[in-house]
Amino acid sequence: MTVQNRLLQLFICLLLVTVAGCGFQLRGPKPMAFKTIYIEMSPYSELAADLKRQIKTSGTTNAVDSREEAEVRMVVVQDNREKAILSLGSDGTVREYQLRQRFQFRLHDKAGKEVMSLQEINITRDITFNDSLVLAKEQEELLLYRDMQSDLVQQIVRRLAAVRMNTPATPPAVSGIPTTAP
Repeated sequence: MTVQNRLLQLFICLLLVTVAGCGFQLRGPKPMAFKTIYIEMSPYSELAADLKRQIKTSGTTNAVDSREEAEVRMVVVQDNREKAILSLGSDGTVREYQLRQRFQFRLHDKAGKEVMSLQEINITRDITFNDSLVLAKEQEELLLYRDMQSDLVQQIVRRLAAVRMNTPATPPAVSGIPTTAP
């Protein structure tokens, strides 16, 4: 082996040892502050199915099928998709559309108390349009909506993972002696 090859191997080994020793770890699913959640959406909705699947991967939380079983419930206020004209050509035909998805939700506990105030997520994608490629553009639009939904699910799960549930306060210690609850 040449000196250059040995130096390269040594450099790679040192790099691997450094990365392994610094505690580097890929970002995994964040645990949520609650064990069960009920999602107030149609159980046949593709978005609800994706959301339940993603929540389950957190490892600590399950999406349940009834309100009574749930520690918290996600109340969906709005879930709209729209398609707006973004630009027109010189002959008045559409050249670009903007696809929009707007989603709003709140989180309530069993008692109906609001755990998370109204959250709004807006996602947009631009798509060019050509009259001669209508079928291809329809497929592209479907793919973009799927991508938007995936992005939406990720954003919802991140917001749910950021929730901190209120825990009952422990009584303060008196003169340095901790008190215990009966």
